[in-house]
Amino acid sequence: MLLAAIIGGVFAGSAFFVIELIEHQLIDKRLTRVAESWTSGSNSAAQLQASDLNLYVGQQIPPPLQRLTPGVHELRLNGRTLHALISEADGQRYAVVDDESDFEAIEDRTYLALSLAFLGGLALALLIGRASASRVILPLTELASAVQDEGREVALPGLDAVDEIGVLARAIEDRTHQLSHALQRERWFTADISHELRTPLTIMLAASEVLGRRLRRHPRLLTITEHIRHNAADITRQMTALLELARVPESTHPLRIALRPLIEQELERWQPLLAGKPLEIRLIATEDVQVPAIPELVAIALNHLLRNACLHAEGGVIAVHLNASGIAIEHNGTRGPDAPERGRFDGPPRAHDDTNELGLSLSIVKRVADHLGWTVRHTFTTPGSSRYTLEFNLKQGQALPTARTG
Repeated sequence: MLLAAIIGGVFAGSAFFVIELIEHQLIDKRLTRVAESWTSGSNSAAQLQASDLNLYVGQQIPPPLQRLTPGVHELRLNGRTLHALISEADGQRYAVVDDESDFEAIEDRTYLALSLAFLGGLALALLIGRASASRVILPLTELASAVQDEGREVALPGLDAVDEIGVLARAIEDRTHQLSHALQRERWFTADISHELRTPLTIMLAASEVLGRRLRRHPRLLTITEHIRHNAADITRQMTALLELARVPESTHPLRIALRPLIEQELERWQPLLAGKPLEIRLIATEDVQVPAIPELVAIALNHLLRNACLHAEGGVIAVHLNASGIAIEHNGTRGPDAPERGRFDGPPRAHDDTNELGLSLSIVKRVADHLGWTVRHTFTTPGSSRYTLEFNLKQGQALPTARTG
């Protein structure tokens, strides 16, 4: 519609310019030419009448023309359109008058035709635009609305179309099915693993408890039994966390948990594993912090970050910092092969080997952070020191410091 108005306006302006140019070239110059011929004595009165021109000299000039200044003028007199050339020769004033009423009528009809053509072009553009919108824009709008509808259960509109919209709709439908099937396979795999391992793990835990009571007089065997029980309990806890991670974040119901006791519990689990190593894990917390989260997921993220720190630390202290903005784990080891090149995990961390256990470990941390709405970052604090930070989503008011007890 706008394009049609612009094009019509250009054509109308061009037509107006051409008509004015014709009027100037044919009428005004003819008056000037006739006046010059009369003053030179080459035109007679009969020749002027034959050319439909009227010549008035001195007092013969009609009163309406006597008030005009020298030059070419256009005026209406007695219902007629006149072009008059007023000039002087040898001290005598004269006027050459041309009756252009017929030309003006043709000019008016031309302007009317151009106006009707312009309005007709706008109307035609409007009709074509509505037809194009109903054929192109409307199907595209319906496709966009269907794609944005998360609760859609029917197929996308336009799948049977043979135009570009049909190609786009079929491509979106195929990709949606692929992603849905991949997500479903992941959920089935997680559920199957949970179902198949739950019974053996329960048997292992029960058997280790029985053996623990019977082997109290055998410290060496009791240590092995406790190790088995510890690993079985750890696998059970991680399996529960992975099951929770496979769920849609919107369908989870996070609880408001205190992070300090949870971190202390995780650190206690790691103390026996550091026996005999030149490493110490230390918690630095100036305040207790409560956040809406899922305890199993927070625990599994801390567990993987602590494992990463223990494997890369060269000795000394692994510091776990807790404050209202997040959890930071800092160690003095060199950057491991799983550390990301950027400060922020924009995607799953890449290791040199896609099957690298450490790379998969930080990938799980990234998935946990995304599931909770947090952010995980990796930075270098000082030469030889590395820090991983789990940042809470403060915009949603997830982290609220509380009064410290005890």
